[in-house]
Amino acid sequence: MKRPSWFRPRGYPHFDAPIGVEWALANAVEPAFVSQHSWSPLIHRIKETKRYKPKDHKTVSKKRDIMFASHRDACILARYSADLVERLDTWYKEVRLEDTVIAYRSLGKSNYHFAAVVQEFVRAHDPVTILCFDVSGFFDNINHAKLKRRLKWLLKVDDLPSDWFKVFRSITKFRRVEQEDLKANSIFAARMATRKVRAPVATLEELNAAGIKIHKNPNAFGIPQGTPISASMSNLYMVEFDQKLKAEAEKRGALYQRYSDDMLVACHPDQAAELEAVVMAAIADEALEIQPAKTDRCHLEGDERETYQYLGYNMGYVDAKVRPGSMSKQWRSAKRAVRKAEREGKLRIDNGKADKIYTRNLRGKLTHVGVRNFIAYVGRSADELGSKSMKAQAKKLHRFALRSLDRIKEYKPSPKASS
Repeated sequence: MKRPSWFRPRGYPHFDAPIGVEWALANAVEPAFVSQHSWSPLIHRIKETKRYKPKDHKTVSKKRDIMFASHRDACILARYSADLVERLDTWYKEVRLEDTVIAYRSLGKSNYHFAAVVQEFVRAHDPVTILCFDVSGFFDNINHAKLKRRLKWLLKVDDLPSDWFKVFRSITKFRRVEQEDLKANSIFAARMATRKVRAPVATLEELNAAGIKIHKNPNAFGIPQGTPISASMSNLYMVEFDQKLKAEAEKRGALYQRYSDDMLVACHPDQAAELEAVVMAAIADEALEIQPAKTDRCHLEGDERETYQYLGYNMGYVDAKVRPGSMSKQWRSAKRAVRKAEREGKLRIDNGKADKIYTRNLRGKLTHVGVRNFIAYVGRSADELGSKSMKAQAKKLHRFALRSLDRIKEYKPSPKASS
């Protein structure tokens, strides 16, 4: 049975058991089934990531609310998201936005391709001002009425079909259970810790009996971040904004690009204040907000060596580099991976379960041997952006990985351990 491109097995524990492609093809594609489907609560957790702020010379933590849909719900949402993306892609091409909206789309390109477009524009203009905007609480503040109106527009209907209405309600009037509440219950925690997920974490009856609270979204705004359809819905929400900003930028000979809630405008310095005002007014029309303090402004002229940060790179008139925070994260990750491999390898040798520390898998993750690891990614980025500095960044990390792997391979058990 051929697996559709939108179907992806999910192995995380939830309020139902994992499903196969048979279920997907029999149910997720049937509007009648979706119209009558009973949706489970989402499971909510807080994801914390660390980011280095070069201007402040410190690392800060950023917290995101992530919500996971049940296996059946996620399958349905993935199917409807694929439909949404296809319709949006058609419209993007019609209005020439296909290279402007770059997040959550299968474009056959990576972020370094889009960074190269920006770099080419910036280097072709002297002087130039780059404005980088960050929408505050993007997913949390999406207005339901506006989103519904745009969904009807995209579907070309006056009223949402019953299946689409149920999908829309699942992400606007959603219910959620806190992951920490589940982990605090010994029975549910044990089920969540099981590696091979075969049974639900809990039934609704069990949740009620255990006193686990099911929270509802009482607001007329906000969609969960983390479901298979959240990203495509966020792009749908911004269609009017994107079209307006594209037109306003082109009218002034400027460049506009958006990656989710991160937006960039590159323009002549004389146009910067006016375009910033356009962005602020347009984002307010969407019931969203950009904090002025979070707007980065970079003015380049002549031999200016200042850089702006976008899509994970520091760029300007000088060589592009992977941003310091990303490099620091990879160094920490590589050191942890080496320590773990060394620790576990030594233990296996000392217990007579191996005769050496095997590094093949780790070598594929940390060195040029792998084709889809960070080193390879930096190499492709360097080629696309024409950056020798970026190659030097990768080379230093690569050398560390090779030396570390060669060192731990030489470990020999002590006479006492081998006797």
